[in-house]
Amino acid sequence: MFEQACTANRDAIYGLLASSQLKPQGIKASNGTAFMIAASYLITAAHCVHQNTDHKQPLHSKLELIRIPDIGEKMEVAAIHGIDDAEDIAILRITSPRSTSSLKLLNRVVERGAAVGSLGFPLAQVTFGNQGMAFNVVERFQGANISAFVSGKRLDGSTEQHYETDSLMYGGSSGCPGFLSTGEVWGMHNRSFMEGPKSGDAGTQTRMAISLWVASTAILTLCRKHGVTA
Repeated sequence: MFEQACTANRDAIYGLLASSQLKPQGIKASNGTAFMIAASYLITAAHCVHQNTDHKQPLHSKLELIRIPDIGEKMEVAAIHGIDDAEDIAILRITSPRSTSSLKLLNRVVERGAAVGSLGFPLAQVTFGNQGMAFNVVERFQGANISAFVSGKRLDGSTEQHYETDSLMYGGSSGCPGFLSTGEVWGMHNRSFMEGPKSGDAGTQTRMAISLWVASTAILTLCRKHGVTA
């Protein structure tokens, strides 16, 4: 069902390696997925560009990206063009990208029950050895269905909107684009919620596991704010 969408979308999906040289700790690094939405401009989860993936900690000083078809080549360097930590969205910019292949963001809400897919670099690893830092990535697809579109108020009075899907994502899926079988992007994965067994339940299996996604409409709003036409 999603074979054609994956084939087309992989040209615009990138592995993200964010790092900082800290003393005396050495190099701190985190990783995620990003995707291009307009020439030179990419979207990722804002927490991925913070040290220790914590919004309260400083931004990483170096951002490197590798597009799926370019794995094995030299990584491209990006800078932060705009960020909204409350929405967990960061806009990155590559000055002279190798490719300008982009994904289309939907400017509408996707219906409950819709079959959706995601492509990116969950379970990626950053390792340190004699040859320096290595970023080990494997392209992975994940599928689910939209279970809800939730709208509510934050403590500061602003509105939060996000999608829920009915399947737990692999660890490290932050920044992966969620798309329909047409390839159109409806959201970006940024967190998961799990509920353990209640007291007295037999066994230790998780009772509930859902994945949460930033809506494409929120991404479009931030893009307009920063002069990016997606």
